[in-house]
Amino acid sequence: MQYPISLAFEDYLTVVFSALGLILLTRMVLQLDGTLGRMALIGTILTVAGGALKATGKIVMAFGGPDIPLLNLGLFPLIAPGFTLLAWSLYQIRRVFRAQPGLPRPWLVPALIIGLCFAASLALWVAGGPWRVVLIIQSSIANIALLGMLIAAAWGRRMWLTGLLFLITLVVVLAMSRMTQLPNQTLAMIWGEQISQTIAQALFAVGAWQYGQVIVASYRRLVPQIV
Repeated sequence: MQYPISLAFEDYLTVVFSALGLILLTRMVLQLDGTLGRMALIGTILTVAGGALKATGKIVMAFGGPDIPLLNLGLFPLIAPGFTLLAWSLYQIRRVFRAQPGLPRPWLVPALIIGLCFAASLALWVAGGPWRVVLIIQSSIANIALLGMLIAAAWGRRMWLTGLLFLITLVVVLAMSRMTQLPNQTLAMIWGEQISQTIAQALFAVGAWQYGQVIVASYRRLVPQIV
């Protein structure tokens, strides 16, 4: 299907709102822990880059250009490790607020997960199989884990609206991932999917801002007690 130029540009809105939410979460983690903040920053850069490549690929095709593999196949190799790093950094931040001991090697687990998944994907590619399946599963699990932790953390602090924003984001992400697999999609269906994703990511950005404000303030009150 030939993408209209307007539809291709609309996809950038989803990337922008998603990037804003991830940047806000990354800023929060950086304010709490430098090492974990760098992990979250790398994850954010990879995730945003993957989304931007996909949106750029749509723009190129909308203007009558070719289907460039680097643009249209680069999404999951970037967002799979990106979401993994983001989810793991957030998990370790949650350990801090639960007064649990920090992990001695914070990079070990995500590095192992990323390495094993890329090795499995490479093995499938060499065998001529669907190499993206492993990365799709990895990115989906990491994204669900990230949003699930945010929902639990927000509602655990009685931030009901913030948790609801994250929950809506999760529901839309899951629903739209199923919708995109439907055959013979019409242009109206694709418009609906993209607009839904854009709205969900805008809500995610608002939730990330609200959550980050509360967490940083709570940490500043907690630090003197830890010291």
